[in-house]
Amino acid sequence: MARVPYSHELYAMARHIVFRAEKEHKAAVECKQKHDWPEDCKPESEALVRATNKLYKEIMDKAPEEFKDFATCLDNYGLRFARCRDKQKAFEKAFPVVENQK
Repeated sequence: MARVPYSHELYAMARHIVFRAEKEHKAAVECKQKHDWPEDCKPESEALVRATNKLYKEIMDKAPEEFKDFATCLDNYGLRFARCRDKQKAFEKAFPVVENQK
């Protein structure tokens, strides 16, 4: 089993999570807006974690170098996206935010 993504890798995946795990992301956000107690949203949160881990594996299979370069840049520059736009562009070219429609 692959490891789970580190925090800077989650930042690098953020746009992809919102679009490629849209259903799970939306359910978790809506639940958290309705409930103050985290346990109330455990199923939605666990579904989002599963979707995120699946997406991470897919990224590592299809664009590992571009992703690593972008995530490392974010880590090195305090998660400042503006400093890493060139790496982000290369990553998103190799692994688009929205899957190509056929």
